[in-house]
Amino acid sequence: MLMPLGLFAQQPVMERLSLWLPDTVQLHGSLQGMALHRQYIVLLRHGGQCLILNRHRHRTVASFQLVDNQTHCNNASFSTLRPYGSPFPLLYISSCYGDKACLVTRLSHTGSSIVQRIFYHTDLFPVAQDWCLDPDSNYLYAYGGRKGGPMYLKKFRLPALSDSLVRLTDSDVLQTIPVNCVKVAQGSKIKNGLAFLPDGDSPGNYWLHIIHLASGREIQTIDLNPIGLEPEGIDIQGRWIYVSFNTLDPGGNKIYRFPLNNN
Repeated sequence: MLMPLGLFAQQPVMERLSLWLPDTVQLHGSLQGMALHRQYIVLLRHGGQCLILNRHRHRTVASFQLVDNQTHCNNASFSTLRPYGSPFPLLYISSCYGDKACLVTRLSHTGSSIVQRIFYHTDLFPVAQDWCLDPDSNYLYAYGGRKGGPMYLKKFRLPALSDSLVRLTDSDVLQTIPVNCVKVAQGSKIKNGLAFLPDGDSPGNYWLHIIHLASGREIQTIDLNPIGLEPEGIDIQGRWIYVSFNTLDPGGNKIYRFPLNNN
């Protein structure tokens, strides 16, 4: 079911990133993954720059380069696992290109460290791969497919943190969900048995697909084209879906939110 964006009463959360930045912060790379924790918004950029924003105060709390992570940072999801002494739960970051790893990251206001690397490689996943976390149920999903061909969500149990290196195989797959509606993956979020999948990289092709995981059926498509920008990161907090949008001007990056209870 296609839903016009106007029915969702979208609200701007951040109308221009540069308005939240101090003059000392220089942006590097395009906007990619986004994750929310309480009042904080974590924005990741291609190459590994991490910005931590306070959405209540409309300002930047921290900016730094992720340690040992110069990847595309296509997606980011907070878990429910909080390391001792850390202000944030562990953050699961998709490297997307290269080895397509999921980089489980300990985050602070001053820096980061990788505590686990997760890999999954098969013939069905030869192109840029995304990882998305279902933190409420402790499942991890690999999201990818063949270029120009079908895409899939592959469901796994969340690996224990006792191993710093995890290589998942087909025998670890709990469920395979074909995703036939997405042309260009732009992040992902799993919540309440649903997959929220932004899609598109050119005007006229910006969508948010909502997939019922148990049946594999697309239950709703939200038309993002009226915003006119490429969707990137996505997260859900309370009754709101948050989506970040890339712009040609890095300082113009935006975040909107949409009511979740319309789904």
